[in-house]
Amino acid sequence: MDFSFTRQQEMLTNMVRNFAEQDLAPNALSLDEKGEFPYDIIKKMAKLGLVGILSPKEYGGTEMGHVARMIAIEEVSRIYPPVGFFFQAGQLGIYMLQLFGTDEQKKKWLMPLCKAEKVSCTAVTEQTGGSDPSGMQTTAKLVGDEYIVNGRKVFITLGGVADICCFVAKTDDKFNAFFVEKGTPGYVIGRKENHTGMRCIPVNELIFTDCKIPKSNLVGQEGRGLIAALTAIAGIGRTGAAGIALGAGRGSYEAAVKFAKERELYGKPIINLQGLQFMLADMNVEIEAAKWLCYYAEWLLDQGKSTREISSEISRAKVFSCEVAIRTNIKAIQILGGYGTTAEYHVVRRLKDSIELLSAGGTQEIMRVTIGRNIMA
Repeated sequence: MDFSFTRQQEMLTNMVRNFAEQDLAPNALSLDEKGEFPYDIIKKMAKLGLVGILSPKEYGGTEMGHVARMIAIEEVSRIYPPVGFFFQAGQLGIYMLQLFGTDEQKKKWLMPLCKAEKVSCTAVTEQTGGSDPSGMQTTAKLVGDEYIVNGRKVFITLGGVADICCFVAKTDDKFNAFFVEKGTPGYVIGRKENHTGMRCIPVNELIFTDCKIPKSNLVGQEGRGLIAALTAIAGIGRTGAAGIALGAGRGSYEAAVKFAKERELYGKPIINLQGLQFMLADMNVEIEAAKWLCYYAEWLLDQGKSTREISSEISRAKVFSCEVAIRTNIKAIQILGGYGTTAEYHVVRRLKDSIELLSAGGTQEIMRVTIGRNIMA
């Protein structure tokens, strides 16, 4: 068993860390205050090969693998989690396209997505919920060579800025997945949600009204749309949420350690207080445990395991990391005292971002249901 990074992965870690500290750290507060999608930053990440980190080189990707993706997510999320959230949501459509798309679809959309010339979103969740697909009400009726789509999707991350949307709809008793481009008649971007965290990543509802989708935009085999979507949600969405949580927790832990070494009380740095050392020790243990759960799931994907085969490993990483991020950020706020709730120290912002992860890619309870079912099998 080798727990070390390859030389390429070590170089990637240093590159992304430098990018995060130089390009993200100085702009984090203003990005959150403006709440605008950071196109310039995303394009810089694309030039570094991060957006297409899983994609084939022939389509503009760097083909570095899932562990490399986790490195990138952790490092950017350590500084500014919303940019990590772009990896979680923006790569869902890319992953579905490269796994299930036709050659024509890949030629048309994959390279522009990898270069961040276009942005994608993935839409499954409806008012009836995202955890029970059987309640889906969006329909796609085949008429000649076109599907007529009607319905509404809610809480769609990047929905407001996406040039391409991959969505799932019901055709009779089957689930199909489709690509639809922004500007297609009958496809309208609805209201933007005012979420507490992830402020620069838009979340919108999407509305379909007699929207005509050509058969050539069908993703994968007919009737297999939900399988395609769930594969991406598990391999990209859940692992992505876990990585963002890991980075958010690590960033606030590091801030707490730095503060504790500099802040003096009774003539000594407060890190000398045993009670505070215990808090930091607990944070350290949980972050390291979360790290290995996250990287192990990604390593298994790099070994060719399917998301179905490692559903427990993925779920463990997501459920544990997200809860660790919240506990770690709360402890960091306590250690920083009054400074902990100020914007300048970024800890309370990371807490707000971490809360958003509890339902991203599947709720914590769904993760536990998945693990429980595998225990029973």
